[in-house]
Amino acid sequence: MKAPVFVQLLKKMQDSSHPFYPQLMIDGNGILHPRGMCFCFGSACHLRVLADLPTIGVGKNLHHVDGLTNSGVRELLEAEDNFNVDFIPLVGDSGNTLGAALHSSKGSFKPIFVSVGHRVSLASAVEVVKRTCKYRVPEPIRQADIRSRDYLRKHH
Repeated sequence: MKAPVFVQLLKKMQDSSHPFYPQLMIDGNGILHPRGMCFCFGSACHLRVLADLPTIGVGKNLHHVDGLTNSGVRELLEAEDNFNVDFIPLVGDSGNTLGAALHSSKGSFKPIFVSVGHRVSLASAVEVVKRTCKYRVPEPIRQADIRSRDYLRKHH
């Protein structure tokens, strides 16, 4: 379980009055998760329960959820009607909108998958993610990946 580690980090941020607290973008999924349909428990949803903060899930890969598949999403993104759009809503077989497939930067062919975690609308989540993307992955997540790998390389 990732969420307890996140809660410890959030507590440290809160105690130190960190400037980014309480903004959370999770490298994982919100309701766009196999368990999200019944329990809403991707990483972003799990953390929301524990921390009660606005959370956005950003996945690099699509989970096969509620009839959504990689090939089906690729067909939607490549459809002529969607040629000039930045994102498409991901509506499952149930009729529920579970997230959005987003071309996050110019020249990015592989989408990222944005979903609601807690206390944020999908439209707001997509807008926040779009505004923080310099490359394919939002900059906060990209920097966290870079810095954590650097830390591990130096300390292990």
